Amino acid sequence: MLAEAAGEPAPAEPRRIEPDPPRAPSEASRLPRIGDPAPAAEEEEPPLRRYAQPFENPSRKPLFSILLQDTGGPLLDREALAALPFPVTFVIDPQAPDAATAAGIYRAAGHEVLMLASGLPEGARPADAEVTLESAAAALPEAVGLIDLPAGGFQETRPLSTQVVEILAAQGRGLVTHDHGLNAADQVARREGLPAAVVFRRLDEGEADAASVRRALDRAAFKAAQDGRAMVLGDTRPETLKGLMEWSLEGRADGLALAPATALLR
Repeated sequence: MLAEAAGEPAPAEPRRIEPDPPRAPSEASRLPRIGDPAPAAEEEEPPLRRYAQPFENPSRKPLFSILLQDTGGPLLDREALAALPFPVTFVIDPQAPDAATAAGIYRAAGHEVLMLASGLPEGARPADAEVTLESAAAALPEAVGLIDLPAGGFQETRPLSTQVVEILAAQGRGLVTHDHGLNAADQVARREGLPAAVVFRRLDEGEADAASVRRALDRAAFKAAQDGRAMVLGDTRPETLKGLMEWSLEGRADGLALAPATALLR
């Protein structure tokens, strides 16, 4: 009353501040709680794709894949092999003591690696394949596939071949076999949809010299022209490498698309 009589305005009543209603936490901001399901892990690409060498063939030339089996030894210059000026897929024995070192050198240069199907005991059963291939994959985790032994391997035995194909499918790797005998492994792989390829010819059977290697390459090139693709296998021995380089420098590969193994496994 005194304030009003004096002409002064009456003091305002204090304003009540109402708290905001609680909001449900969003899925993006809510912290995980005990009992929440674990987030789904992103699916990784299989080794066949993850470690494949980039390859393009815009001219649609016949595919020609060269495999070289690492023979090891103190005289083998792996850095020089890794510097080859065209795609080469290196075959490595996973039981070799320096298998990981060899794979690291070739992979650092961008080349693909296949693991050799070594270590299967004589008369191996399907159960033996699982142990052997798990060990091989652990030794060479960046291998894009498995290649059977040139002789005495598993590809002639259907039950063993079936088990090998199942294991490779689970690992996400392809299969390379050889063009001889029944080759049940290739039959099973194609039936099951596993990426597979067959070596048409060895380049250096019988300790062939460089001239013989060039002739073998010419025959394989003719096969590629007929079928659209061919795969050859040689050792990292001096005469084989000499023949391969001479063949390439002579322009014999001009009508071909030199390709990594995965180009044929696709």
